[in-house]
Amino acid sequence: MRARDRHYLFVCSQNKLRSPTAEQIFADHPGIETLSAGTNHDAETPLDDEMLRWADTIFVMEKAHRSKIQQRFRGA
Repeated sequence: MRARDRHYLFVCSQNKLRSPTAEQIFADHPGIETLSAGTNHDAETPLDDEMLRWADTIFVMEKAHRSKIQQRFRGA
């Protein structure tokens, strides 16, 4: 029986450059599933509760992103 893939979520502000690039770098690694999102409401893919629940590990591009996530998603 195969173990479940690890879920990595990459977060930046707009989800236009940094987090999608990181997502693509890790996407081909065996045993890893990736998503990327942005903290801004007008991001290409805005971050939501479901993504946070899905993720085993969340990688932020700046300390400010971590703070935004903690403030906006206190219960997630």
